[in-house]
Amino acid sequence: MSLPYPRELVRSLEFIAEVCNRRRAGELESAASLRAICAEWGFPGTSGATRADADATWAHLDIVERLWDGDRDAVATLVNRVFREAEARPHLVRHDDHDWHLHGLPAGAPIADAIVVDAAMAFVDLVRADDTARCKRCGDSRCDRMFFDQSRNRSRRFCSTTCQSRTNVAAFRARASSV
Repeated sequence: MSLPYPRELVRSLEFIAEVCNRRRAGELESAASLRAICAEWGFPGTSGATRADADATWAHLDIVERLWDGDRDAVATLVNRVFREAEARPHLVRHDDHDWHLHGLPAGAPIADAIVVDAAMAFVDLVRADDTARCKRCGDSRCDRMFFDQSRNRSRRFCSTTCQSRTNVAAFRARASSV
């Protein structure tokens, strides 16, 4: 299924969801873990991330989660706040194996700002398309992971088949015990 969004937008949303999910799970605590996840996802300019960069990034994740969970108007307000506070100046660039795409900040900008501005830029298109509802939390009551719903009709409810199966088994057992 192909959404009407550029591959880079979907990748940015999946990346920031993974950063938030891993941070909440306690898997991202150090500069090394920030460098590793950024390398894994191909997020540029982070190979020299320091402890201060990691701390600043973790501090920005609250606003990212508010973007994820907010309604359209709240998201628009938060996006503008992110752009203003980071002094974002979107511009088109082409580098490495990537064709023309948007960067929100110049090369060398603080890593934390680059990550939060990248997330905010992805949300711009969702706000414009009135499609922020694709940013979801897992429907399993024991899980709170974030995911980007790429289903055609926005019907995905779980972050993984594991959570879906666990919920279905629990519902089956509850029905069976009440019979």
